[in-house]
Amino acid sequence: MPQRKQGNTFKAAGKNDVWFALFVIAAVVVVSLLAHADRTHAPERPGPVPASALKDQA
Repeated sequence: MPQRKQGNTFKAAGKNDVWFALFVIAAVVVVSLLAHADRTHAPERPGPVPASALKDQA
């Protein structure tokens, strides 16, 4: 059985650190914006409308 070299296990460990950090920062920003969206004064989404009410308007 061939033996592995011990030093090559994490050869590419530092290549994606910047992208991973940007992804984590973006995820934190998105989660904080979604959590804050409930406390805004934006209008609520309208509720469901029965089809009979839509037929009366047309």
